[in-house]
Amino acid sequence: MHRPTIALTIAGSDPGGGAGLQADLTTFTRLGVHGATAITAITVQDTRNVADFDVLPARRLADQIEITLADLPVAAIKVGMLGSAENVETVAALLAAHPHIPVVLDPVMVAGGGSELATRAVVDLTRERLLPRATVVTPNTPEAARLSGHDDASRWGETLRALGARNVLITGGHALTDAEANHQPLQPIVNVLYREDGHMRRFELPRRSPSFHGSGCTLAAAITAFLARGRDLEPAVIEAQGFMTEAIATGYAPGRGQHVPNRLCPQAG
Repeated sequence: MHRPTIALTIAGSDPGGGAGLQADLTTFTRLGVHGATAITAITVQDTRNVADFDVLPARRLADQIEITLADLPVAAIKVGMLGSAENVETVAALLAAHPHIPVVLDPVMVAGGGSELATRAVVDLTRERLLPRATVVTPNTPEAARLSGHDDASRWGETLRALGARNVLITGGHALTDAEANHQPLQPIVNVLYREDGHMRRFELPRRSPSFHGSGCTLAAAITAFLARGRDLEPAVIEAQGFMTEAIATGYAPGRGQHVPNRLCPQAG
């Protein structure tokens, strides 16, 4: 019997299933990958915003990751919300002990509804300890600005590469301002890939008008799934963006707030 390849997500839990490790697992499954999890935080959130969260102790997070990597042949790892400086340190050390596994770093800092999910210490340690451990880092534009330490969008990619990131995919799918949302036609989403060999590639994707919850998690999880299945980085990014385009086009509102990507869309993967 064929055994599917395995990916591990290290992320927070979203009780509504719109983002976090639930979104990652749905994406992994849809793309034919067995999903393993290490929970970093328990959030209290709905499709509108995060009301509160509790971070798991670093030792408990380490236990989850260590027992999983000792038992399962994990082919790729996604890192999402970590929640504390101690968890950043813990994950960085464990990734250093497994340098052969591709890592997708989705530096979750702010919830879709605007709630802060990362302290200054978490941002600083992510920059110092995690960027050099990641195969690719996938910040949206606000996250790229915080990680790079400046607002010059034309230099974010080169700054993050200089800080140790091997490959950087800066995504433009963050929530629109009211002025942007009212502008018709909507401007496309622009994602820019900066590769470790110096190559840069710009992607334009259609933008849908509803505000989406969990789109960043979904894109990073899809890249992780395709890396786990053996794709090289740029093909993994391209296929993941194709998956996202279909998932967003068929997205839906499961609750009273934002839409979520339809990770079960029939034509994806």
